[in-house]
Amino acid sequence: MQKVIALDFDGLICDGLNECILVTWNGHYGKDLSAFSDEGLASIPVEFVERFKHCRNFAKHLGHFIVPLVDLMTPIISQNDFQAIYAAIAPKVVDRFIKQVTEYRHWSRQEKSAEWLHHHSLYPGMERFLSQLDIPITYIVTAKDSKSVREILSSAGIQFDESRIFGEQNVKIEALRQITHLQGIPPHCLHFFDDNILNVVEAQKAGYSAYWATWGYNAPDHFHIAKENSVISISLPEFLENQLEVIHQ
Repeated sequence: MQKVIALDFDGLICDGLNECILVTWNGHYGKDLSAFSDEGLASIPVEFVERFKHCRNFAKHLGHFIVPLVDLMTPIISQNDFQAIYAAIAPKVVDRFIKQVTEYRHWSRQEKSAEWLHHHSLYPGMERFLSQLDIPITYIVTAKDSKSVREILSSAGIQFDESRIFGEQNVKIEALRQITHLQGIPPHCLHFFDDNILNVVEAQKAGYSAYWATWGYNAPDHFHIAKENSVISISLPEFLENQLEVIHQ
């Protein structure tokens, strides 16, 4: 039976933390494009930056980036702590925030493409890994928009089939279902790698072969979740050196 892989993007292939901070702050506060820069990043209050970095470990999608904007003080130790804060925010407020940040991201990518790309980097060894990947059918399933993914990969000399990028996926299990349908395979033949433990657990429970990428965004609480659910974890060196040998086991 043919094996297919699906890879997350942010936190697995690419580190785009600074771009996320910039578009969140600038988009929310209506900053102009001059603020999308290293100087603009340095001018953002350090309290927000540190809170954002902490919250990023718990975020599954763009809407979650609103949390450090509305709450700088409440302790967030577990995923439940984070979810409780997010759940208390009115949906219309989240929707407005997503619209603001998405528009600012598109604007900065279009008008300041070099600067925008500067704030993204592939994890060490990832460029070579993707260039030499010998798995014939590979998808990317990500909460980031597809155009951003394509431009970041293209800047690294990696051409990726547009039809195999599932972008803006807040609920990734839906994309996995589409992929298995398209490929005509049972769930266990789709091997899904993500740095978000909740996505991995959800996929595993649905019958997909799911693996937790531990080099991305995570918190101590997530290691407990992984253990409780018998999740297979994989480090970046293991991922790169074994050339996905895990899927052949």
